[in-house]
Amino acid sequence: MHRAELLSATPLTIQEVKVKQLRCHDELLWSCSPGLNLVLGANGCGKTSLLEAVYLMAHGRSFRQARDPFLLKRGEERFYIHGSWKRFGPMNISVAGRHGQTTVRLQGRDVQRRKDVSESFPVLVEAPQGRKIIDGVAGERRRWLDALVITCFQGIALQYTSYLRAVMQRGRLLRRHARSDELDVWEHQIVLHGLPIVQARKRLIQEMNVLLADELELTETPVSLAINTDYDEQLWLDRLKEKRDSDLKSGGLRFGPHCDAMKIAFQQREIRSAGSRGQQKLAAIAIKMAECGMWSRYRRLIPVLLLDDCLEALDHSRQIKVLKRLEKCPAQVLMTAPDGANIASDINIRIQILNANGLSEATRSMVLEDEIIVVMEEAA
Repeated sequence: MHRAELLSATPLTIQEVKVKQLRCHDELLWSCSPGLNLVLGANGCGKTSLLEAVYLMAHGRSFRQARDPFLLKRGEERFYIHGSWKRFGPMNISVAGRHGQTTVRLQGRDVQRRKDVSESFPVLVEAPQGRKIIDGVAGERRRWLDALVITCFQGIALQYTSYLRAVMQRGRLLRRHARSDELDVWEHQIVLHGLPIVQARKRLIQEMNVLLADELELTETPVSLAINTDYDEQLWLDRLKEKRDSDLKSGGLRFGPHCDAMKIAFQQREIRSAGSRGQQKLAAIAIKMAECGMWSRYRRLIPVLLLDDCLEALDHSRQIKVLKRLEKCPAQVLMTAPDGANIASDINIRIQILNANGLSEATRSMVLEDEIIVVMEEAA
């Protein structure tokens, strides 16, 4: 990422998070520093819920894959989250919710369009329970890619809307056995709005791959993104006309940007099949670094980065490598890891311990061969 882009971008930070009756937490106050923040704790103590609280403030929903996650602590009626943020100046966001319903307030006022908050307070997440970009289905990767395209390029969201409308209208006309000239109109609309989408994807992937090439020290093996961008206007129109009968039988259009599979290449193969869990974790973090770079370039904002189980599946040397890379990241990074993590002694990081008594600073440690082994102890 160019230094000029970083200097012109505004870093978003969260200074304090208060949660009440959220999942396993009765009431908890989490104070965060601008750089690296690591929360250690045993499995099931609620580390992920703290990251989830930050994500909820920005997006109004959980990043977990469950359709209706159990956010409310058992036996309670409502949960509450309040965050003190810094974006140019101090900002406050709160979330109140109960089963199946959440309300987001910004500076004391109800938010009508949650998209406005997520665009102004970008929060990116890499979590085992989050969106499966690395090892999930093709549709997950494509939706992630298109969301980033819309974030970076003004006006492209209207092209997506118009394109999908044309695809649906063509399908309706096929089922009605409409005249060929009626179908021609909507097939031209498909191509008209589809080509800008293809070009925007191509541009974004090229820029992302440049940023990913800069992460080679972290990933060790080159990682790159790819998706079909080989669309010719006339050939596309001809194919749409040729496939009318088969699309009617299959129930929908099976060719176009809405069907393209995005691939993450690793050692000239897809990483979900060729990469180990550790290699996939490194690639996922590198992709988030590149995504932060795109936000800085096009939106002039540096997002908050959430990394759940950030050291999972990594050997000791790669854990140190990840932390050293994150230390250089201009974004505020909020991480979780199991207790007993090994942290290099020269890493500038704030470590807090979460247990049944709440959060406490890591006050006792054992230094061994220039590394700090965090020792768990009861909060005062």
